[in-house]
Amino acid sequence: MTEAERLSFLKWLKGIPYEIKFWQSYYHHKPSLRKLYSWSDYGNSCRLDNFDVQGFLSTAGASPLMIDVGCALSYVPGTKFDNPGVRMDMIDPLAEHYNRILDDTHSDRTRLKTGMIELLSTMYAEGSVDLVHVRNALDHSANPMAGILECMQVLRQGGVLYLHHHINEAEREAYRGFHQYNIDAQDGRLIIWNRSDRIDVADRLKAVAEVSCQIVDGQYVVAVIRKTGALPPDLYNPADAPRRALEMMNLAVSAFNRTGFSAGYHVRKLQAAVAHPIMRRIPIGWVHRLKALVRH
Repeated sequence: MTEAERLSFLKWLKGIPYEIKFWQSYYHHKPSLRKLYSWSDYGNSCRLDNFDVQGFLSTAGASPLMIDVGCALSYVPGTKFDNPGVRMDMIDPLAEHYNRILDDTHSDRTRLKTGMIELLSTMYAEGSVDLVHVRNALDHSANPMAGILECMQVLRQGGVLYLHHHINEAEREAYRGFHQYNIDAQDGRLIIWNRSDRIDVADRLKAVAEVSCQIVDGQYVVAVIRKTGALPPDLYNPADAPRRALEMMNLAVSAFNRTGFSAGYHVRKLQAAVAHPIMRRIPIGWVHRLKALVRH
């Protein structure tokens, strides 16, 4: 891991209380949960903007695998497919916490598997996945390009990485919590950037993938990245993911054994426990005004 990646991962650790309390507040407030589920396709036919997911998976063999990475508890993609053999895994780094929320609220929704986009090759064999779906999650990662390369590694030849993200979310959220990178479409090119880095994804992947990118509804970046070749050694090292996993574990253990970090974590946990239930119960316009005050 680079120094920038280490710092980003430590910021990600600090953002964990916000995310857990965010989802707890939704699942423990029935009106908010109904609103959340109103734009979920869970239990219905899977459909994705700018991509014929049903057609793609119908021609992907008898038992294709789709994984939804960084899914949290929104359950956006549909779970029914024209191909009855489709398998679908839902993956998130905080799966254990989210599954506890589902258990506490007696939800019948699918339980999640623990995993991170930067470590996918430790979960899935090379070429074993047909479709990777990532929605509003890649910009939360400590190293988005490493995550994309991990997706390319586990995808089969012709497999697809599908990205759907709010434009430049880190800028809008003032780089707080999980929001460390922006995702944008500039002149039809997929760009990942923050205050210190800028990545042209098509340029990075030119030897192994085709990248198409569009802005949808004026607020979302949708990219379809189709794997066309094997990852060369100068672009991807299979040993990097296990090494990164070990370093992340060591960083986390070290951080939580520092009094200042641990105390700050629990303060943020208390703040989130108070703030999120309140936000679920006040008009959305007030929520946006409060967020704006915090940013400035």
